[in-house]
Amino acid sequence: MKYLLLIALTGLLFQATSQNWQQLTDFPGTQRDDGTGFVIGDSAYFGTGMTPWWSVERDFYGLNLIDDSWFSLASLPMNAERQYASGFSSSTSKGYVFGGYNGTQFLNDLWEYNPAANAWTALTPLPGIGRSGAASFVLNDTAYIIGGKTSTQFAINEVWAYSIASNTWIQKNNFPYGNLWRSSATRLNNKGYLLFGRDENNSFQNELYEYAPNLDVWTVISIFPSLGRSHSSASVINNSLFICFGLDSLGNSHNDVWQYDISQNTWMNYPGLPSIGRRGGIGLAKDNKFYYTTGIDESNERLFQTWKFDPVLAIPTIEIENKQELLKIVDVLGRETRFQPNAVQLYMYTDGSIKKVMIIE
Repeated sequence: MKYLLLIALTGLLFQATSQNWQQLTDFPGTQRDDGTGFVIGDSAYFGTGMTPWWSVERDFYGLNLIDDSWFSLASLPMNAERQYASGFSSSTSKGYVFGGYNGTQFLNDLWEYNPAANAWTALTPLPGIGRSGAASFVLNDTAYIIGGKTSTQFAINEVWAYSIASNTWIQKNNFPYGNLWRSSATRLNNKGYLLFGRDENNSFQNELYEYAPNLDVWTVISIFPSLGRSHSSASVINNSLFICFGLDSLGNSHNDVWQYDISQNTWMNYPGLPSIGRRGGIGLAKDNKFYYTTGIDESNERLFQTWKFDPVLAIPTIEIENKQELLKIVDVLGRETRFQPNAVQLYMYTDGSIKKVMIIE
């Protein structure tokens, strides 16, 4: 159990007067969680995952984002079933599925989907051990795979870069803030962003990190104004990060939506999904709208509901001002460190302010 102590946040409350969560036709496959997906053109593609009877799947379905209708497409090949895979797309209108877990093995394979041919092709696998629950984003047609779980470790800190053009892998510097499994990632303005996840001790994280690919450097830029989570979704809408749903350290599944404005360094809470909390679904964004399908709810029931969120028609309920930028975290002896539960730490900001923080777990 975590409690946030001694941390100062200023807030501005708004009365929510409208929201636009639209429920679409259900995902046409079996209920599931921990699937993956990608966007190509005016279509979103969703597939894989685990069913209510503990079977991992390889099927995929497309959602036409113009008329919100579903269509069929080729499944991954036989024996390529999985959950906890990472999905991403390229500027050449191809989709990709990496890694995951097939029920007995952690996978390091990579598959490319060509919508013109409606076909999957096996590409060069990652030259390392298999992993599931890794986060990913694409910068300049290079996919970055961060963290994950392996057959020997609950969470790892490896970062790999896959060049889509040359079909080759390069290992980057390890993620410097510890091991992470089932974190959430996205990209904006040629930088990558990573939030949430659990470390090797199964502790939930709530720091927001920014990645500069030209320097191969990660930086903590903010702290999520609530408990850490896993199994959440991160997307970019209207040049802001949007974070939704997920499982927190108290075992709660959420139906909320948070916006992080990078330029203002502020968090805003939007009206939540008008349904039960959930985690482990597939969330994708296109044309400043967010789509979320499948997942598992707080009653541990797997889902095939599909929802569309338009933030333009929703008024945020809470704005949390956080004008400072986090410079570093130090312990009481002044030594730079990363987040640690059950310990007094000092958060040092670029404006010279210091906040004493202790999170009891």
